[in-house]
Amino acid sequence: MATGASPESAPANLHKAQADAHAQVLGIAENDASKGAAVHIFDPDAPPEQKASEAAKSRDKLKPYTTSDGDTSSGKELPIDTGSKSVVPTITVEDADQPTQEDVEKPVRPPPSPPGGYTSRPAPEIPDWYKVGWRAVACIDAPPSEDEQEKDKAVLARFLSEQFYGDWYHNAGIIIFAVFASHFFTRFHLGWGWLFILLSICCTYYTTSIARVRRRARDDIQRELVKTRLASEHESADWLNHFLERFWLIYEPVLSASVVATVDQILSVSTPTFLDSIRLSTFTLGTKAPRIDKVRTFPNTEDDVVMMDWGISFTPNDVSDMTPREAAKKVNPKIVLSVRVGRGLATAALPILVEDISFTGLMRVKLKLVSNFPHIQLVDITFLEKPNLDYVLKPVGGDTFGFDIAHIPGLSEFIREMTHGTLGPMMYDPNVFTLNLEQLLSGVPLDAAIGVVQVTVEAARGLKGSKIGGGSPDPYVSITINNRQELAKTKYRHDTHNPTWMETKFILVNSLQEPLVLNIMDYNEHRKDTSLGAVTFELQKLQEDATIEGIQLPILKDGKDRGHLRFNVSYYPVLKPELVDGKEELPNTNVGIVRLTLHQAKDLDSSKSLSGDLNPLVKVYLGNNDSAIHRTQIIKHTNNPVWESPTEFLCLDKRSSMVTINVVDDRDFLKDPVIGSMVVRLEDLLSGVSEGRDWWPLKNCKTGKIRISAQWKPLHMAGVVSGVDQYVPPIGVIRLWLDKATDVKNVEAALGGKSDPYVRVLVNHVVKGRTEVVNNDLNPEWDEIIYIPVHSLRESVFMEVMDYQNLTKDRSLGSVELHVNELARESTANPQYRYESTGKKEAQEPINLGNQVYQGQLHYVAEFVPALALKNVHFDADENEIQQAAKRANGTASVSDGTSKTSLSSEEERQAVDGSMPVQKPDEAAANGSTNNGESKTDGKGKEGATNDASGLELTKEELLKHQSGIIIFNIVSGQLQKKARLEVLLDDGYWPAFSTIRARSTHAQWQHIGESFIKELDFGRIWLRLNENGEGEKDDIIAEWKGDAKAFLDTTLDRHASFPLTNDEGKTSTVVVETRYVPVPLKLEPRESINNQGVLRVDLLTAKDLRSADRGGKSDPYAVFTLNGQKVFKSQTKKKTLHPEWSENFTTNVPSRVAADFTLEVFDWNQLEQAKSLGVGRIRLDDLTPFEAVERFVPLSSEKHGDRGTVHLRLLFHPEIIAKTRKNTSTFSAAGRAMTHIGSLPMEAGRGVLQGVGSIFKREEKKESSPPLPAGVLPPAASHQATQSLGSGVAASRSTESLQAPGGGPSEPGALRVVAIGAKDLHSQDAKPYAVIRVGDKEHKTKHGHSKTAAPEWNESFIFAASMLTPKLFLWIYDHKTLGKDKLLGEGEVEIWRHIQPGRSSVADVAADLKEGGQVRLHLEFDPDTNPHLRDPSVTSFDRATPASPSRFSIRGRRPGVSEDS
Repeated sequence: MATGASPESAPANLHKAQADAHAQVLGIAENDASKGAAVHIFDPDAPPEQKASEAAKSRDKLKPYTTSDGDTSSGKELPIDTGSKSVVPTITVEDADQPTQEDVEKPVRPPPSPPGGYTSRPAPEIPDWYKVGWRAVACIDAPPSEDEQEKDKAVLARFLSEQFYGDWYHNAGIIIFAVFASHFFTRFHLGWGWLFILLSICCTYYTTSIARVRRRARDDIQRELVKTRLASEHESADWLNHFLERFWLIYEPVLSASVVATVDQILSVSTPTFLDSIRLSTFTLGTKAPRIDKVRTFPNTEDDVVMMDWGISFTPNDVSDMTPREAAKKVNPKIVLSVRVGRGLATAALPILVEDISFTGLMRVKLKLVSNFPHIQLVDITFLEKPNLDYVLKPVGGDTFGFDIAHIPGLSEFIREMTHGTLGPMMYDPNVFTLNLEQLLSGVPLDAAIGVVQVTVEAARGLKGSKIGGGSPDPYVSITINNRQELAKTKYRHDTHNPTWMETKFILVNSLQEPLVLNIMDYNEHRKDTSLGAVTFELQKLQEDATIEGIQLPILKDGKDRGHLRFNVSYYPVLKPELVDGKEELPNTNVGIVRLTLHQAKDLDSSKSLSGDLNPLVKVYLGNNDSAIHRTQIIKHTNNPVWESPTEFLCLDKRSSMVTINVVDDRDFLKDPVIGSMVVRLEDLLSGVSEGRDWWPLKNCKTGKIRISAQWKPLHMAGVVSGVDQYVPPIGVIRLWLDKATDVKNVEAALGGKSDPYVRVLVNHVVKGRTEVVNNDLNPEWDEIIYIPVHSLRESVFMEVMDYQNLTKDRSLGSVELHVNELARESTANPQYRYESTGKKEAQEPINLGNQVYQGQLHYVAEFVPALALKNVHFDADENEIQQAAKRANGTASVSDGTSKTSLSSEEERQAVDGSMPVQKPDEAAANGSTNNGESKTDGKGKEGATNDASGLELTKEELLKHQSGIIIFNIVSGQLQKKARLEVLLDDGYWPAFSTIRARSTHAQWQHIGESFIKELDFGRIWLRLNENGEGEKDDIIAEWKGDAKAFLDTTLDRHASFPLTNDEGKTSTVVVETRYVPVPLKLEPRESINNQGVLRVDLLTAKDLRSADRGGKSDPYAVFTLNGQKVFKSQTKKKTLHPEWSENFTTNVPSRVAADFTLEVFDWNQLEQAKSLGVGRIRLDDLTPFEAVERFVPLSSEKHGDRGTVHLRLLFHPEIIAKTRKNTSTFSAAGRAMTHIGSLPMEAGRGVLQGVGSIFKREEKKESSPPLPAGVLPPAASHQATQSLGSGVAASRSTESLQAPGGGPSEPGALRVVAIGAKDLHSQDAKPYAVIRVGDKEHKTKHGHSKTAAPEWNESFIFAASMLTPKLFLWIYDHKTLGKDKLLGEGEVEIWRHIQPGRSSVADVAADLKEGGQVRLHLEFDPDTNPHLRDPSVTSFDRATPASPSRFSIRGRRPGVSEDS
């Protein structure tokens, strides 16, 4: 520098040099632009989004490139947010920017579509029975048919080789035809003309067949030659290159803009420390498009794989294939980088020019095809040889005075080898670079979490290893996924071989396919830590059981045992969205993972910077924690930075979580000032994003906004769905009388059937009640009353009509909405009730199918019944698993005797890198949890259930249990299960579950699920707990159950936890823990709703007198038949030649409703040769019976033809019982069901259970008390109505007989068991000729098959078997008779004989046996212990004679598995 130069002249000269260099670059760009190329020129200091906007002028905005921090890994340790009470938000959701005017402008009416145009509405769903596509038509994916007729079609292929029935049959056939035809012509003396006709036929066939053979051979040969040529020769792709030449000029500006938006941001983040910044100021890819020089295809690959070799080239300088005019307009690729050197104010920008880029190579592309979008799953790319790469790099001097570094000896080759060394391991053969297009186009981030793994490191024992200088190691545990980046580590324990940590870490995982590796390290203060060994745990095991405790694995190093490590692992997956009203919605939970993305900022306050330029970064804090959980990269020299930096953390209390955002200006060696901040509630952040508000103003600054988005991922853990903190006490119940529906939608019309409708009632998308299913009816009549608990006047009750499906999910037929405020209002008159009814609502409302489409009407009556206003109806909120673990981790951190080995410049950064979790104190967390319970109750349910909870009635347990009707609130806490399943709770008849928990993630179930149900009569009610292994909406798979009395159950579980064992048939026991609350709802039941309306009826058929004579001799042969609701329940013996028969028989039957019962008695005259004649019918009233009191009645008989004639003497005794109803495999349900008189495995007499209450149900008494005494002359009640768990459950009848009974249930001596196969119904095949095969012991009989095809055959055939205690079961099979093929099995079942036949008390039973495959078989059983089993029983003659069973001589039905051939 000259001595006379002033200090002010130096900056001026520097600015002048920069201006000259910039002008030189502008001249180069303008020269290229004048030739027609799209050249992009930017301000070097402009932010990336401004450059992208300038590059793509036709686009408003480009999405910037998303970068991920750190190493790519399948997991990382999660920071935890437990909520904060002391932090006050500075930003609310109202402060977020409103949508712009462009976003809310009026919609423009779309132009009318032309004729034949595509509709904009979604296409209708294709029915399952449509055949769409070649695979469906060819039935390639269909499983092999079990129909034997289909198998018989290929009988030749099964027994004969192809050479015996191939195409040569046609050639041999024409020869045989010619021989026989000529013989025929000669035999009948036909002329030569016929022989010429025969010769012409043979010649024509020969010519045609030879031409066909030659054509097929030519095609096959040509096809093979083409395959060989495809694999050995390259093809040109001139048509594709011609397309690229035209398309490149249009697409290049868009591609350049995308490159600018991505590369410039990467360069700004990856700037070396000795440079201030690297910016992209000029970018163009030129006017010449890339070319595909040659293509070779490999045809011999798998059907879903396409593999090709592409010779590609990008040579813009090659003008051999261009005309002079095109060459004159050609523009080469050119890139100008602006590199800023210096620091602070003393900086200068130097342009670096890259031009004349060329590239050639041979690349192999392999495509993996799939059936779903985008139809290409994987793309494998590899270079078969090293590609040729050439370029011109001028680091200084620009285009005019620049010096190409390739002229430096050895430098160009060095750079080329460095490039090959970097790309070789990635995509040079045999290495393959794989793109997962299916995942890339799915919209899900590649690092999206699928769940959280909780690792509790307990202790290590027997560590082997010592320090170099002597002494014991200082061990700690480092946690990694597949030995990659360290995710978390424990504190070290000083000088011990048996350390104990008891620390819990939370690891965010993206996949469970890789192992969890726990490295045991020895901490060294002044040198690198040494490894003591490692333990590997396969995360795939967590898919089978989500909680694995007490793991003890050996610590291995170099294959040698170095001690063992104890730890526990739990997995909490992310909950998937639920389909609600056709839309996917996430469950509203309070615990989950938050994915927070810091996108960008604009107009930051630069008043604190002397140069006006900022180097902004963002730090994120949770609650009142001083350590940042995340910090973005630094974007230098801009006031409008773009970060696109995501982070994830675990939130334990969404309602109280606060997020603090600080925007900091990086000052290198000086203190970094905060240029803007914001504190926002997490709920406001999530709701703002859902409303389209993502720009938030910064506080403590003059200007500035920041763009933030947040995504909530709920975790599957105890209490997150229907948990304690989300429950609101009920205010009453809605009494719904669902009468009927008319003209409902028919969703089975295509199959020739009708819908099977029922109504389910939903509140807040939760099913609260269902009616029974009416089979095959579009105008169903339910006439049922159900009670629905409600919690707020703002709730709505949805009555949805459903079509019942046996194997698939039920289909909706439409819904009707009912608002609670139409039926109830707040009450101030009676302090016992907070609400009162406004009266009944009788309605006939149309059924809404959606989109303002209606079909059918629903007839119902609704009325509100208030509940007592009790005080403190809630459960104590227990901490979930993660909160407990976080609490334990917080407690152990203070007593740690070691510190982390990592030492950074600040405590804040040390905690962020170390992964220490910001855990709130336990008392603060508890306080936050209690103060926010009330807030949750206002979300969607209103405050009615919580505002007056502190003031209300206080009732003792005894006072509560005096109320017969009310709402039982269940808290299903936990369970120890044999298999992973969900718990269903059923009340009374057990037709539908009252509610169900979610399926347990582990056999150590943690549910904390709140459910509720209404019970009508507490003294007589029943409660069922059962474990269902299948999901809700699927076919039931019950693996264990428990049944008990409602009052005793409530007395045991009220206000405390109680454990209940659930057992299965194999004797295995599962245990569940339950707690309950009870809210009485006083109401008056109708007679048909009471338990006294259903039960077991004992009928004693005594005598009859004055019957009508039907025989010529003036006598009759009478027998009586009893029918209940159209079903025959009992048939008496036949009394010969009398008008005054004396039967003295009795039977029992289940009565589902006395009020609605149609109970009739009909007396017939038996005839041997003709059909029995009716002597009269009598109707028996049951609604006026008094329970437990025997009453005698004389029933008059009458007929239309002969009037009143004769009476029958009966004795009736009614025992109230709950009649359990079951849903069959088909849509047909039994009318009567069965009496539920078993509590678990303890039998209880029906009448005694109602008389004595429920106190003795849970007592383990082996001695069975006798029945209550009856009046004189009354027989004791039979015990044959005990519940059965067998497959054949039905109506039982009894006679007064005596027999020697063995302890096993059956007689020790064999007796004659007469089995009458009456018929079957609801078989799953309508196109069948069914017959039954019945087997008892080693004897088997077969009924006749019908001549017509039906699903409800009638046989009425009887068979005699020898039965004793050695033959406990009757087995039956239903087959479809095939004349030529093998008979097809339609169903099978079994009947426990001695549960229906009880010698000494009940010797006759009518059984309805359910078949496993669907359907029901009706049998009549009679047992005579004193008759020779091989003789026919002469007492019953009303059925057809038994005929020997012989299979069809055409039947080739094989032997049944496990059944021996009869001798």
